[in-house]
Amino acid sequence: MVKNNKLGAFDIGMMVLSLVAVINICVLILLDLPRDVRSYLLFMDTLICVLFLVNFTYNILAAPDRKAYFKSHWIDFIASIPLIEPFRLARFLQVLRVIRLLKQTRHLALPSLKDRIQTTLATMMVTLVILIGAAGLSIYLIEHDLPGANITTAEDAIWWSLVTISTVGYGDFYPISTAGRLVSVLLIISGVSLFGVISGYIASFFITPEEKDQLAVQNRRIHRIHDQVENLQEQMDQIQQMLVELTADKKADKKVPPDDSK
Repeated sequence: MVKNNKLGAFDIGMMVLSLVAVINICVLILLDLPRDVRSYLLFMDTLICVLFLVNFTYNILAAPDRKAYFKSHWIDFIASIPLIEPFRLARFLQVLRVIRLLKQTRHLALPSLKDRIQTTLATMMVTLVILIGAAGLSIYLIEHDLPGANITTAEDAIWWSLVTISTVGYGDFYPISTAGRLVSVLLIISGVSLFGVISGYIASFFITPEEKDQLAVQNRRIHRIHDQVENLQEQMDQIQQMLVELTADKKADKKVPPDDSK
């Protein structure tokens, strides 16, 4: 999760998801929840665990010394195992460890956030998980007990949330209340924005370095032409001002009466 004592954007994103998972666990343990709500929170916990496992697998494969990495990050692996209640409590230790490292290496973490690609992708990943979880749970709590509602189970709410944020819109599940439709509008707008950014980054990968250089050259040429146009405009304004002054002087000369004393 942390390489060479340097926190990256994905490491901070994993910390945020760890905090979300800890809150999720506290709700599951401390509150007596309906079966559907509990199933929904368990699904979100499993989804977060999958992201943890993917991140851990990538980091250990990329580590120069895999044994050393596992020895120093085994708690991350334990905390990433879903559906086992005692292992979920390991996330408390995971969050505390990352917060401690963040305090110790904040001067290293801040420069890493300047990597726009990693920071943007990590932010989108965290935002997607939070939006899917919050919107699905909200729509279930709003709609499940309304007369004529078709979103009545946690599974329906999860499916609706995934379909809505991806703007697919099958129409098999939809809200019938004003509050539910408001949640839908916010989720659709968020989905369009997030997937628009994702599409832009995917498109950027298909641009070759030569094409990027050509685009940079064209942009510089456009800026130069823009500057030249501005200079020409300034010169035209000066010439126009001079013409106005000359016209005014000629009119003034014509109005001066001749001297009869001569």
